[in-house]
Amino acid sequence: MGKVLLDEYLGESLKAAGYAGMDLVTTPIGTKITVRALRPGLVIGRRGSRIREVSRMIEEEFNYRNPSVSVEEVEIPEFEPRIMVSQVTRALARGYKYRRVGFWVLRSIMESGAAGAEIIISGKLRTVRSRYEKFSAGILLKSGDLVERFVRKAKASVVLKQGKVGVKVSVAPASPEYEAATGKRSTVLAESDLGEAETEGPKER
Repeated sequence: MGKVLLDEYLGESLKAAGYAGMDLVTTPIGTKITVRALRPGLVIGRRGSRIREVSRMIEEEFNYRNPSVSVEEVEIPEFEPRIMVSQVTRALARGYKYRRVGFWVLRSIMESGAAGAEIIISGKLRTVRSRYEKFSAGILLKSGDLVERFVRKAKASVVLKQGKVGVKVSVAPASPEYEAATGKRSTVLAESDLGEAETEGPKER
C-alpha cells in the first residue's frame, strides 16, 4: 500500500515533468528509487533543489529510510500510458473532439512500434447520457499472467463542460517475448473499430 501511495504522490507532484512511473528497491542501508520522467530536469530542479525536496517528503511522509532518488529519462514516451493519458486529457480540456484525440494518440503509439494499444474514453461525450468509445489497434492481451508482464496501463479523468470524462490507456510495447507469447506480430496500425484514423493530431499551444 505504501508503494501505491508513493506512486500516486509522485504522479501528482511531478506531473509537469511527465512522470511515467518509478522503480523501488529496499536495501539494508536505505531505499533506492528510480523515477522515470519525460523531462528529468524538472524532477531534479535548479541545483538539485526539487529532487532534494522529493527525497525529504518520501522519508518524512512515507517512512522510507534514507531514500536515494535518481531520475531516468523516458526513451519512448508513446510506450508510457501515463504520458499518453495526460496527452489525451489535456487535448480534451482544450476542446478537441474526443474521436480526433483518440485516433491521434492511438496512431502515435502504434507508429512508435507498439505491438498493441487501446484507448477508452468514457463519460458524457456528446449527450446527457454517459457512453464510452474504444480505439484499438494491433495485438493486446486482455487477461492472464502475461498481461502483468507485458501490458502497461494507466487511467485518469478530466472535467469538461458536459461533465466528468474518464480515460484509460493500455500499451503493449513490441518485443520478441511478447510476439512469442501471442504467436503474432503487428507492425502496422490496425483498423480501429471506429474507422480510419486521422493522420494529424491536436497541436500544442
